[in-house]
Amino acid sequence: MRKILISTLLMFQALIAGEVYATFDVVSEKSSELGLSISGVVGSLQVDVGDKVKKGDLLLALSNAQEKNEYEIARKNAEHSVKTYDRYAKISDVIDKEKMENYLYDKDIQLLNAQNKEIVFKKTELRAPYDLVVTKKNTELGNIVLGSQTKLLTVASTRDVKLVLKLDEKYWNSVKVGQKFTYKVDGSDKKYEGVISKIYPTILPSTREMQAEVKAVDLMPGLFGNGMISAE
Repeated sequence: MRKILISTLLMFQALIAGEVYATFDVVSEKSSELGLSISGVVGSLQVDVGDKVKKGDLLLALSNAQEKNEYEIARKNAEHSVKTYDRYAKISDVIDKEKMENYLYDKDIQLLNAQNKEIVFKKTELRAPYDLVVTKKNTELGNIVLGSQTKLLTVASTRDVKLVLKLDEKYWNSVKVGQKFTYKVDGSDKKYEGVISKIYPTILPSTREMQAEVKAVDLMPGLFGNGMISAE
């Protein structure tokens, strides 16, 4: 009841000040279903629903001891071949030309092999493509993954979000892109400011409301709030 009274008071004040009252939902700019391109068994699960992680953080990995060992061996072989070539390159004027070509060939092959092994190893890991929060978990430790057929996690961006505003359709000719939007998020007294970045081209038939967007950052997707558009 208190919220209804406050909303009514805000709308009355808006009429006097030439402002437009709007409610909004916080929606993530990015939302993804994540999976892996190869099959295997989940050997490590680092996150749960609600966890926030940074771009590049490990989310989960398949059982990959063999792939990891093969990559480490290939990496060390490549390092050794590079050192061998560099050592003989310093005295190449006294080294048989064919032997130097063999050292160069071995270096190139070992480096390519290490790169290939690294690609295979990294395909067993699922890392965060951007700063995100886990919204749904579709797997557990020991579960079988059937390559791209298996959607493992659903995630949403935690930094880049937008406010989807709803307001009375009678303001369709008053609200414009670029107008200031001053707002509060439900459960907080902090005031925020943003700018109308998009106006939807259609009216919601069920509620006779129009919609607009305001870009924001660092707000939890799913939050609700209200505010005023400076439509003067």
